[in-house]
Amino acid sequence: MICGRLTLPQPAREQEHSVVLAPREVDVPAWVATGATNAAAGKHLRLKAETVKGYLRSAMRKLGAHKRVEAVAAARRAGLLP
Repeated sequence: MICGRLTLPQPAREQEHSVVLAPREVDVPAWVATGATNAAAGKHLRLKAETVKGYLRSAMRKLGAHKRVEAVAAARRAGLLP
């Protein structure tokens, strides 16, 4: 029951600062949300693991996150991920 709720799209919320991410900066946290490692995300996105790491680092900086899980949560709050 809870798994179904986690995948439902959340309504966009008004925020003081809107976050703008490049398409790959959205793709990478989306794969991280599934539990994928940098290498696994890279395989699906046809990128090297180090490139995935760079995109994730950039997204984390823009989202104000310090950990992978924080980046996913922040991207969801910003309406960038379901």
